[in-house]
Amino acid sequence: MTKGTLALDQKEYSEAADDFAAALKEKPDDPSANLYLGIALCNSGNDQEGEKLLKKALKLDPISPRTNLELGILYYKRGLHEEAMDFFETANKLSPGTELSEIAKDYIRDIQEKEEQIVLKYWSISFSAGAQYDSNVILEPSDGTLPEGISRKSDWRGVIYIDGKYMPAVTENLFIGPTYSFYQSIHKELDDFNVQQHLPGIILNYTVSKPLSFRALYTFEYTTVGKEEYLSSHSISPTITIAERKGFFTTIQYNYQSKDFKNSPLFENNSERDGSNNLLRITQYIPVSRTAALSLSYSYDNDSTDEDYWAYSGHTGNIDLRLDLGKKWSIDLSGEYYQKNYDAEYPGTGEKREDKTATFSSTLTKTFSSNFDVTVGWQYVKNRSNIDIFEYERNITTCFLRMNL
Repeated sequence: MTKGTLALDQKEYSEAADDFAAALKEKPDDPSANLYLGIALCNSGNDQEGEKLLKKALKLDPISPRTNLELGILYYKRGLHEEAMDFFETANKLSPGTELSEIAKDYIRDIQEKEEQIVLKYWSISFSAGAQYDSNVILEPSDGTLPEGISRKSDWRGVIYIDGKYMPAVTENLFIGPTYSFYQSIHKELDDFNVQQHLPGIILNYTVSKPLSFRALYTFEYTTVGKEEYLSSHSISPTITIAERKGFFTTIQYNYQSKDFKNSPLFENNSERDGSNNLLRITQYIPVSRTAALSLSYSYDNDSTDEDYWAYSGHTGNIDLRLDLGKKWSIDLSGEYYQKNYDAEYPGTGEKREDKTATFSSTLTKTFSSNFDVTVGWQYVKNRSNIDIFEYERNITTCFLRMNL
């Protein structure tokens, strides 16, 4: 294995892997052959197979400082700092006063510093700006209520979104503080559809135990459309998160919103939709592989309004797939189906309204650093309704820049 060791020292990992693989064929249970082939594979892009060999080497020789160190480095690179820390601490204990011990200590200090930064940074600010082309402009502020305004016209718009929060620790497990979000869309032609939204609020995070956490969010929403008051609302949203085995977790969310719509020249009867909405959502997050994650969700919501023909019950199913393409590229694919059944006949039609909305979207993101990324995306929405005036179809193309502070 001398030739392989020399190639490994010179970072010629493919050549080293060939030599160690040959040695492993002769001695399948040789701890050193398993260790060095594992190192070579982890550094040549095949870390899954490399991990298996490193674990086998550790099983054959549990007190090997080098094997513990290499497993620690592997998990550190994957961002699994808790697992990495265990191996680094073991490597340090098994080789006091050696170069391996010093390397392990450096990693331990680095992980501790990162954990301290996470604990000490109570605030965060995110700024996003971009452009969208919409084939059928609809009043839809980000995360806001979908008004029933459908322009049937295409347009370009610029969008600015700012989100910030400050969450100091009250106790070791409890964080509480203010939040604020701002959204502004500016259309090239359809000025009446420009939306501005303010969302101040208060957020609370409480870790009940290692697998169980609780979050509660209160927000006040104030939205204008075309510089006219459109909506003010109050929302309360508690969420429970249950962590299962590694990477798997479930969230259960309830949201209550009271809504006060404002009449305007563009929406003369907007106040007919005053009322409240109750929503219950459950989401399951599933790690498909090291580079892919899937989420499935179902939600039920009930909208009560002053005029019954705006009130409805809705069912939503959603699926999202996130893929890590490597070199800080990622792609997100999602699909959603939303069915709304209205309580009363829509005026002049003799029918109770039924809407079925299908949404498909894809985004491609390039992450340049933890504080900056660029996203391009496409979204297709088709709403089928038994009331013709509410049928619509739209395509939205997006390009956004995002910065975190």
